[in-house]
Amino acid sequence: MLIKVIEFLPVIAFFVSYRLTSDMITATAIVIGACLLSTVAEYLLTRTLSRMQVFLAGAIILFGVPTVLLNDPQIIKWKVTVVNLILASAIFVCQYLLHRNPFSYLFGREIPLPPEAFGKLAVWWMFYFVFAAGLNLVIAFCLPTLFGIDEKQAESLWVDYKTFGNAILNFIFALICGFWLFRTYPQLFQDLKEDKQEKTENNK
Repeated sequence: MLIKVIEFLPVIAFFVSYRLTSDMITATAIVIGACLLSTVAEYLLTRTLSRMQVFLAGAIILFGVPTVLLNDPQIIKWKVTVVNLILASAIFVCQYLLHRNPFSYLFGREIPLPPEAFGKLAVWWMFYFVFAAGLNLVIAFCLPTLFGIDEKQAESLWVDYKTFGNAILNFIFALICGFWLFRTYPQLFQDLKEDKQEKTENNK
């Protein structure tokens, strides 16, 4: 639980610093520092780093450093789009070129689904990540034209979306996938529940 809190701290640092300063460059500099600190803290606590943490830290540095050095707040806005496209591309490569389902690789031991279920999840998430990438472009760069607001208002709305909106959409889509799995494979969830109860009893 503590690790999850540490991983989320850079997001909060970015949001709070932007709200206090209304300056994207300052907020970006702070999130770079916060991300480096959270990465170091995670390593000191666990002596290891998750691949996702390394990936996200690299993305923040890749887009954050040029944003600060070039004093261009538009650069950091590309991060969400590029990250989502990388995730979609990774699913495509694993699923169709390497013929190795990424969800089966990551969760196959804990959730023994049939191959066709993992295949559907891969396709759904691949298209979802492409959708999320496109939505970020619209919110990041098209709001003044679409709604007639000024650049500063549009920037503020994008910060809200990056901090909360994108995460909420991810959560909702994950719930939709979970609901589909529950409806399609009810016995699986019953087996998982019984297995968890059995492990709990054995640990007593």
